[in-house]
Amino acid sequence: MDWLERCVPNVEQLLGTYWRKEPVLLRPQEPPLEVLTLSDVDALLDAGLLRVPYVGLYTAQGSIADERFCPTRVITGNPAHGYVDAAAVRRLIDEERATLQLRYVDQWHPPVRALTGSVAERLGRLVEAFFFLSRPGRRGPVHRDDGDLLAIQLSGAKHWQVYAGPADGDWAPVREENPGAPLLDTVLEAGEVLYVPRGFAHTATAVGDASSAHLTVVVREAGAEHLRTALLTGIVDGLTLPGRPLDDDALLRTAADLLDHLGAQLDAVTPDDVIGRARPRAYSNRQTV
Repeated sequence: MDWLERCVPNVEQLLGTYWRKEPVLLRPQEPPLEVLTLSDVDALLDAGLLRVPYVGLYTAQGSIADERFCPTRVITGNPAHGYVDAAAVRRLIDEERATLQLRYVDQWHPPVRALTGSVAERLGRLVEAFFFLSRPGRRGPVHRDDGDLLAIQLSGAKHWQVYAGPADGDWAPVREENPGAPLLDTVLEAGEVLYVPRGFAHTATAVGDASSAHLTVVVREAGAEHLRTALLTGIVDGLTLPGRPLDDDALLRTAADLLDHLGAQLDAVTPDDVIGRARPRAYSNRQTV
């Protein structure tokens, strides 16, 4: 199954017209709402195996300390930390209007992994997924993300405002205090998908009478650090050198062999080669909220 076709009604139009240029509201005919339902989330919480950092809770004031919803367990007589208590999570959502975030869902939930894996294969990039559950009225901060976003509204509704992209390549995925006028101001209903280009500032508010649940599929892109790492890794492939040359002459020969190898590799490598190596490893170093 081509999961990108399930998320986007016209993939060619998205990539040719909107990709990295402007946000757009999409209405796919068969949105993948079944990959993570509210019943699934309840079952995952109740199973008792979810752990931080795969789970986080936060309010308008910031992140909620893990200790408030991850009481210490005792396993074979030893303390075990970080396991999520479902009752504590639900209490914080109800009483403090906390937003539940399930992080890197692609790493541990098979249906979501199938979706992100298919999109990654189609686009040739690293793809990850995050789930958000928010009570009506809960508004997130204006911020920029280090990836192109496909926000799939699973249930409820969310009011999104998307602002302009970065002015140059030296931006960072952080909160944005003065984003200007929104480029797109829309309410995302269940079954709709919002595309937000990489780096475009945005915020979202849960609206209506029911909680909002959405899955954000993040398509990562390589940055300068990923390119440097990919280049250095690539040009040393196949290089075998003595670990401790015995004398000065041997050390000089080893250094010469190293330079010869690097020169030959650099002559053969192309920018496309470097990008191709970097994209599948373009993990974000942004701290979770």
